[in-house]
Amino acid sequence: GGGADGSMIIFPDVEPNFTPNAGIIDSVEFLTPFLATHNVTAGDLIQLAAAVGITLCPGAPQLQFLAGRPNATAPAPDGLIPEPQQDLTTIFARFADAGNFSPDDLVALLASHSIARSDHIEPGLAAVPFDSTP
Repeated sequence: GGGADGSMIIFPDVEPNFTPNAGIIDSVEFLTPFLATHNVTAGDLIQLAAAVGITLCPGAPQLQFLAGRPNATAPAPDGLIPEPQQDLTTIFARFADAGNFSPDDLVALLASHSIARSDHIEPGLAAVPFDSTP
């Protein structure tokens, strides 16, 4: 586990409990039944769901999807997802290690959180944007 391998679906009692994954269990529970009814790996299912989700946003491009990811054989270790309070050096180092992300790649990835939301950052408030960018 620890990448685009669907380990959060295969090990739902582990990874959804990590602090950065707060609220992800809704997606895990939604996607899990598809594994039983379709010939797809958990890793491919997660990536396909992300590609479809992005494509459905107004004005978004259609993303190419490539199948063939194997299923995870172990859960990802906690601590792989950078936290907002970490300094840039730590975050850049983590993403360089995770796939040789350039600073521009990392900024684009982090900017995607402008369209994301959280149900677990502000207690009692649902669908709170990760930032206030209009």
